[in-house]
Amino acid sequence: MTGMKVDRSTSETTGIVLSEGGTTISVKNRFDYSYDIIYAGEALLSAGNSLLHDMIAGRRCLVVTSETVNALYGRQIEDYFRLWFEDDQFRILALPVNANKKNIEAVVNVCREANRFCLGRRSLFVAVGGGVLMDIVGMASSIYMRKLDYVRIPTTLVGQVDAGVGLKTGVDFEGSKNFIGTFHPPAAVLNDFRFLRTLDAEEIRNGLAEITKMAIVADAELFSLLENVSKNIVNYYITGTNVELTQKINIISVMRMLEQLQSDPYEKNLARMVDFGHTFGPFLEMYTGHRIKHGRAVALDMAISAEISYLLGRASAELHDRILKLLVDFGYHLYDNEAFDTERMWQSLDSIVLRRGGKLNLVIPTDIGRAEFLRDKGDLQKEVLNEAITNLRDFNEGGCLK
Repeated sequence: MTGMKVDRSTSETTGIVLSEGGTTISVKNRFDYSYDIIYAGEALLSAGNSLLHDMIAGRRCLVVTSETVNALYGRQIEDYFRLWFEDDQFRILALPVNANKKNIEAVVNVCREANRFCLGRRSLFVAVGGGVLMDIVGMASSIYMRKLDYVRIPTTLVGQVDAGVGLKTGVDFEGSKNFIGTFHPPAAVLNDFRFLRTLDAEEIRNGLAEITKMAIVADAELFSLLENVSKNIVNYYITGTNVELTQKINIISVMRMLEQLQSDPYEKNLARMVDFGHTFGPFLEMYTGHRIKHGRAVALDMAISAEISYLLGRASAELHDRILKLLVDFGYHLYDNEAFDTERMWQSLDSIVLRRGGKLNLVIPTDIGRAEFLRDKGDLQKEVLNEAITNLRDFNEGGCLK
């Protein structure tokens, strides 16, 4: 990949370094971990590619994938491992994974299979799947024998730009999203764009929401790049056209995400710019039984937050309009009749305040590439939230910007 502008000095200061060839992001934290995010082209599972074999380095491994991924790529995964490894060195486990089964029972099932396969302290897990699968396997690897290595191979856009990037693992509990979890960095992340070809448009949009999040709060140039290709980018990912452009977008987004996470990887400070789109979003997902998927929940949250910022005089009409227009150009509808319930959404903020140490820390955009916090719930009146919801309903019906 050529022509990508990255501030290498800033990246080196934060411990995030992009290789000269633009195919590897090296993450080295001053605390206690390091790992590489490797862009492996489109041949990770080809017979001649030893990258994954070299990562495993002769250790016994449990390869965990979802039933969906197994149906699409199971034969390739099995052929690769049979070619490069002895039969007693690996086992492939296909889990029935979806957002409603992201729970502690799924983690226990992975640990049970690892124990049956006699994984030891030098063994490792390989997670091949989307964000839900990687969270489950990541958490299992963090508690099995008090921590084993694991390799992430994300097969969704969300996985490649968000769920596969950082340290967190987690599962839902008692109606709360990702309520139980751990911090456990992967040994490596291996990205292959070929996996994205089997995704539908909704799954691509799920990932675009996380990319847009980083553009709005941290990178005006990335936002402009997204605007320039907004009506074509979903097709670019699905068809594999303009791979250089989509890889550039992914890498910039991941770099911005990692730079935000590096100074506080274990979340001692609970005011985080990367939580933009993740205040109302968890309620929207859980309340609708995951009918609203994660990416759309993030997009809806960003739209609500942009409305709130505009109503409070923190965002200009131009900023507000650019954000909403980009989301619409991606194909999002910015209102949901079932979930946009002011009273329930207002009450849901209490659990957010609990998880953020007594503060709301709602991220609102103030310019492209900049944002600030509404620190306390009292800084956001219920009437303002209701007006924001009403405006989005009217916008969704009439399509009129400010």
